[in-house]
Amino acid sequence: MATTAAWASLALGLYLLPHAVFVLALQRWRPADPWARSLDVASAVALDALLVVALSWLVPFDRAVLGVRALAALALPLVLVRAPRRQPLPHPAAVVGLVALAAGVVALHLPLSWRLVMWDRDWHIAIASMIRTSRLPYENVFLPSAQLRYHYLGDAHAAMLQVLSFNRLHPATTFSLAHDLFLFGASALLVVAASCAGLSPYGLGDRRLSLRSVLAWPVALALPLPLVFASPFTLRNVPAAERFTTLDSARLCGHSFLGFTTLAYRPHVAMATFLLVAVASAVLLRARTDADDRDAPRSSLAMIASAGGLALLDEASLALVAGALGLTWLLVPRAVHPSRWRGALVVAAVAAALPLVSRGLAGSLSPGGPASVVEIIPARHIALFEGVVPFTDRAHFWEVAKYDWFPFYATVLCLAVAAAWTRRRDVVAAFVFVTALTVAGVLASLKVEVNHDASEGHRFLTAAMVLTAAVGAFIVGAARGAFIVRAGLAAALSLSALSGWAWCQSFLRQRFQPGMVPRERAWAGAADPFLMNCDVNLGSPRRSRPPVEYVEASIAVRYTGCERVRLPGRPSSWSLTVVGPTFGGEARTQLIAAPEADQPTGVVCGSDPAGREPVCAWALRALRCEVLGDGVMVRCSLPREKRAAFYREL
Repeated sequence: MATTAAWASLALGLYLLPHAVFVLALQRWRPADPWARSLDVASAVALDALLVVALSWLVPFDRAVLGVRALAALALPLVLVRAPRRQPLPHPAAVVGLVALAAGVVALHLPLSWRLVMWDRDWHIAIASMIRTSRLPYENVFLPSAQLRYHYLGDAHAAMLQVLSFNRLHPATTFSLAHDLFLFGASALLVVAASCAGLSPYGLGDRRLSLRSVLAWPVALALPLPLVFASPFTLRNVPAAERFTTLDSARLCGHSFLGFTTLAYRPHVAMATFLLVAVASAVLLRARTDADDRDAPRSSLAMIASAGGLALLDEASLALVAGALGLTWLLVPRAVHPSRWRGALVVAAVAAALPLVSRGLAGSLSPGGPASVVEIIPARHIALFEGVVPFTDRAHFWEVAKYDWFPFYATVLCLAVAAAWTRRRDVVAAFVFVTALTVAGVLASLKVEVNHDASEGHRFLTAAMVLTAAVGAFIVGAARGAFIVRAGLAAALSLSALSGWAWCQSFLRQRFQPGMVPRERAWAGAADPFLMNCDVNLGSPRRSRPPVEYVEASIAVRYTGCERVRLPGRPSSWSLTVVGPTFGGEARTQLIAAPEADQPTGVVCGSDPAGREPVCAWALRALRCEVLGDGVMVRCSLPREKRAAFYREL
């Protein structure tokens, strides 16, 4: 554990190096307050990711990552030498508060994120490992003849952290590290924005020690909780006596979309949340009556760079954000830029980022990508667990309206009253932005269908779920006046957050009952991938085009996280992505139908005979095999003349 923590710390430090150089350089160009500097961090994260991916057109991904860090290391002394001598030091309480925030984010997710291979991570691990030493366009792990056209930036970040650990960390660890890092980043953006905008009445920033200044930071640190636990209001689905003891976590999921706590374990969602909060923070900064117009380039850069990152993370959310930003520019133009026509250029750049970045960097919208059929259809409800429900079903409509949409309309209603009451430009801008985003998201979830799969409509509600919670929490903490309205908004956000927290407690009880092996842990096999050292287990990853191999299910997570390999996979409704690798008879069906170039050339098995698949028992008897690394795995070469026998064993 100590070794893993040391390599994770090194990877995190190297990852943040270019961001620190970028922020220091902008501060040298023109000093700014903490709110504007927090947007510089968001810009740095997005630009770093886009630069590394763009460079991987020319050189392998790992060399692009290390090259950007080398340039940052060379630039750091120059930036430090030429920086202004008098830099305002952060308040000690602010430093302690942000450290406490980071510790809190890790502690909240420690039981899940660092103990289980959550949700889709079992196959995202293989994608991250494939990206690590590949060039753009990246190869598709599970469809050997196809290229990866996908919102892959979350996977690329896990690969980036693995590269910066010098291949010591397994992607199971780097995915969890990236998850917690971006949730901390989103929470910190929210806390800094609220602190600069209006938390001073609570005592935040007082240099004298007083009861008010001591209580101020707990108020600030509580603001991200509605975001971290954002959820449909599902506590009403469970009887009062069972709300925090039920073992059925499905009853705590929404009808039409999942809570943020569970959704954030998809690799792209945590980083997308960070960038969505950055866009909202930039809007709120520009809408302040005391906003410094000289900081407009900073906020504009944050919006555009974040949009570029979202184009490779969450296409649906970016489209909705661009529309909401456009309406905000029409009604509250200074919320985008002090100059109206330059604000129009910012909105246009945000909208253009979706097709330009996605197509230019082989994302989902590039030629041959998965989002091939987008249709406007008659309104219907998404029912994640019941299928498609007709819009005319009144009982289901009221269920969705009362529970799923409760955080949306409660927040919008409170923002409307607060905007009318206070007449503050930032509150009006928050109301316009969130209302446009929410209404458009709900309508899209009802009327838009992608690739004939109604369940994918939940993607249109992600931005609304994230930003109603984030902007609502900002207004609760930062807006002055309208105390009753803010109290009502805090109550609505708390009900939503309690539902998300109840889901966590229910899920933990389900997965860690005495004597139970969690499904997500079973995918990882007997050894813990979070403690695995890839360099010891397998050595340096392949740089040549990886072969197609059959990998035993018990070691699939461990092996594919450290070694680049192509696997037979099960195509999903998105046609060029998958819902996971295939094993046994299902893999046999796919491999037999594959062309000669995509036939398997090896079989990889665990060295532990317990639970060994029949095909591995045969391979260890009939094929030439070599022990890998520390002896946990064995790789057997599969010559063409043995292929028929291999298929019989499958």
